[in-house]
Amino acid sequence: MIAFEIMAMQKAQARGGSWDGGYFRCNIVLRNVVLVIVSIFAVFLVSVAGDRALGLAGRGPRVPGAMELLFPPHSEQSFATHEFAYTAHINALGLRDREIPPKQRDTFRIIAIGDSYTYGWGVEIEDTWLRRLEERLRAAGHRVETINLGKPGTGPPDYAQLAEKVIPLLRPDLVIVGMLMGNDLAAVGPEVEPRKQARLAEIAWRVYPNIIRLIRDLAPVEDARRTHDMMPPQRTSAEDNRRWTANTARQFLEKMSPEHRTRFDTFEDVVKEAFLSGNLNPYMIDLAMQNPRFYMINLDWDDPWTQTCIERLTQQFMRIRRAAERDNARVVVVHIPDGPYVNEHALRNILRVGYEATEELLASDTFDRAVAVAGERAGLPVYSVTEIFRERRDDPTLFYELDGHFTPAGHALFAEAIAPLIAGEIGDSAQYKN
Repeated sequence: MIAFEIMAMQKAQARGGSWDGGYFRCNIVLRNVVLVIVSIFAVFLVSVAGDRALGLAGRGPRVPGAMELLFPPHSEQSFATHEFAYTAHINALGLRDREIPPKQRDTFRIIAIGDSYTYGWGVEIEDTWLRRLEERLRAAGHRVETINLGKPGTGPPDYAQLAEKVIPLLRPDLVIVGMLMGNDLAAVGPEVEPRKQARLAEIAWRVYPNIIRLIRDLAPVEDARRTHDMMPPQRTSAEDNRRWTANTARQFLEKMSPEHRTRFDTFEDVVKEAFLSGNLNPYMIDLAMQNPRFYMINLDWDDPWTQTCIERLTQQFMRIRRAAERDNARVVVVHIPDGPYVNEHALRNILRVGYEATEELLASDTFDRAVAVAGERAGLPVYSVTEIFRERRDDPTLFYELDGHFTPAGHALFAEAIAPLIAGEIGDSAQYKN
């Protein structure tokens, strides 16, 4: 720098001019700054190009070892009531499904996240709507596989958390979010506050998606081995589960307030017997005691709480969409009909177990509209088949009488109704055709 300045000064003097050293130094500094900026930008462009080239190279199959995604791996639980009997077999990943192979390029992989209606409470896995959907899609010539990520008692915050965890592991092409009508809108959880770290991570994903995927894929699955060691496989018979359910029912009965006990004593004998003998979900009765208007929550569109639930549901949907986008997966929301909103027999039956409800439920579109609005705000398509079920509102075979879940016939109807919609998401690509 000094040598260049001396040479410039000498040249200026030889020409009879004056030397402005400050101006010269500013020019040098400016050029150096520009050079640094250009170099940084060039390195950035090269790194982004390298990231995109890495994406073109593709990713190898990945199947994590045994872990507890939802349930203790390799477990088996049998259930039997007056209305149904089934056995839930849990695979190595802790899911109620068959073992999951590595993702194949020529197979369209669908995962379904939801609650007990997706899990298939009361039916064998072959009778769940997801497995029936798979059968229909294959019969139509699509090469597809489905993975069941349903778990009883969960809601939208659990769906979002699970999506963030499992999408990188299972690498689906399509994520179906099963939203139970009414119930899941009321279970949206607290407001989601975006964190600064989350924003920075989102920017990094946008710029270097493939490099970050590679780093993530090379890392061991968090807590997989430790979780497997801590939670040994469970084997419970139908009688084991019936005794546990009956014991829970007795505990609820003992803790009932005098007012609740008086209400319970007015129930039909068949309902009380099913409850106390372990043949009816005790939490269903307990919820009826604590919140008898549960099915009427959010029925009023103009209620500020309904609008709050829609906004919070939007936030959960956005979490799921972002998680899917990071692995080039698409997301659709399907609205699963709950009996009291679509079926006259189911509506009468919830009155028998302690809930309050009116015929208004069978005509309301509030819940469909709410989920549709949340989906639109989050940029997700939402499919509803409510009217298809309401066309069979007098059919007593679609929902279990007291338990209320889908029967095998209910699962089959739901799969039939959404099959054309999901087929449209797969498209006509020859890659996924038989």
